[in-house]
Amino acid sequence: MLYYNFYGYEEFKARFGLEKRENGVAVRKNRILLAHLKNPVLLKYCREHDDYALLHIYDMAALQKRVVEAVIGSGKNDEELPYEVELIGKTYHSAKYRTDEAKGLCEDLDKSSVRYVNIERNRVFKMRAGKFMRELILETGIGKLLSPCVVNWIAGDVFTQQWCTYTHGKSPDMELHVNNDFGRIYDSNYCKGSFGSCMVDENRTSFYHDSVKAKAAYIIDKTGLIVARAILFTDVTDQDGKKWRLLERQYSSEGDDVLKRLLIDKLIQEDYIDGYKIVGASCHEANAFVDIDGSSLSDKKFEIDCNLELEDTLSYQDSFKWYSYSRNKAYNYENSGTSYNLDTTDLNLYGDDDEDDGEWDAYHQYYCDDTRLCYRNGIEIWVDSDNLDDFVWIESKREYHHENDCVCCDNCGENLLKDNAEYSEVTEEHYCCKECMEKAENEFKRKNWYYSEYDEAWYENLDDITRINIWNESEGIYEEKSISIDTLDGLIENEDVWEFGEDVFDKVNPSTNLPYGYKLKKEMSHEYAIVEEAV
Repeated sequence: MLYYNFYGYEEFKARFGLEKRENGVAVRKNRILLAHLKNPVLLKYCREHDDYALLHIYDMAALQKRVVEAVIGSGKNDEELPYEVELIGKTYHSAKYRTDEAKGLCEDLDKSSVRYVNIERNRVFKMRAGKFMRELILETGIGKLLSPCVVNWIAGDVFTQQWCTYTHGKSPDMELHVNNDFGRIYDSNYCKGSFGSCMVDENRTSFYHDSVKAKAAYIIDKTGLIVARAILFTDVTDQDGKKWRLLERQYSSEGDDVLKRLLIDKLIQEDYIDGYKIVGASCHEANAFVDIDGSSLSDKKFEIDCNLELEDTLSYQDSFKWYSYSRNKAYNYENSGTSYNLDTTDLNLYGDDDEDDGEWDAYHQYYCDDTRLCYRNGIEIWVDSDNLDDFVWIESKREYHHENDCVCCDNCGENLLKDNAEYSEVTEEHYCCKECMEKAENEFKRKNWYYSEYDEAWYENLDDITRINIWNESEGIYEEKSISIDTLDGLIENEDVWEFGEDVFDKVNPSTNLPYGYKLKKEMSHEYAIVEEAV
């Protein structure tokens, strides 16, 4: 606690304690942040440098911002990383890569890959965005201190989605709208696919017209359908009296986080918002706002004017869900002055409900006879028991999870969550355990890579391999074997092998300082040349 600024064990439990889901499963809150704070290597570094900025972090938004800033600063101050890699307006440093005038964008606008220049080969290549960012991070001094789960999260989740959003934004197919057409964004006829919102087609939008100050914010694709939308509260006040324009939780086609980020980016670029609800984990929490630079606003106490009579129509609220009837205010924090909760599907403050048409399938957006608890993006969602085609049964957890959150072990075929899987940088596939991953990697290397007999190791490129002549004492002959170029260079530098022309030998005849049979070969070649000339 001494190094972390927690106010006792109670605050620690509030941030990282176990919370039970409806199915009885206990889940650790903010587990990635906890792994970061528990990292002994990082703690040692902070103590040695008397700098605890990377430990005084209390939410995921701050973790993302601080870690990226630290990695960039570490690279900038490292003379051994002289080359600049510019991605989405940020400059990283590397010893192996740089970006050209395209600044990472591929010519074919591949949204999952980054274009870069390989310094050693002086050629343009492209690499998976997550893998590329991972390498940039691990080149830096700070990056080497981070726990693997933080590196994987920043590179594989955060940056991958940011890069996909950035490349998406270069396409002219997406168009931003900010207006009062609330009816359109809650009408399934105008929305592309399922948005996973309980208020779609419920005719509750008079709440936004009459009770609060808000705008409908959404983007449409080239077909004119809405692919991402959110409510923009235009007159929010914090505890210090400062005014904010805050974007509520975003919804998108099939829950696509890239589209949510694209909506946010366009709103920032056109100066519509001062802050927004974070995308992904914890987005359902009432205080999970960040400003447009990504700095956490979780310590802010926000309120909006909200004029509701008992019979007025409600629309489910994610953030401003504590309502004071006497003050006509709604808050994003619980306080003694609130009298109603607005995070409800009730029709009004009386508690009236729409006509009961059965159970609501929040995924497919219709009523059905029976629903089952499932998980999508780690969030609970109730789905029609007879329509679970998009969900995968995870035997180890005894739960249904959305197919986009799951992977199938490429070796044994077991379904599991991406977060629990082992990811191979070699095969670029997921596996249920290290044993399966190692087995699959060995098979992949056997089929696609090149083996160095001398090193007893696999190499990805044929250019990394050359040949060496190894003396077989019992047979009295040289055997040509494969060897990595790096290993051979080291042997030559240490004078452990001998070069003769383009050939390299590990042993020579001590009486001649030449390879065994070398003189004989030369003489035989000379004699053959004389005979040929005579003929």
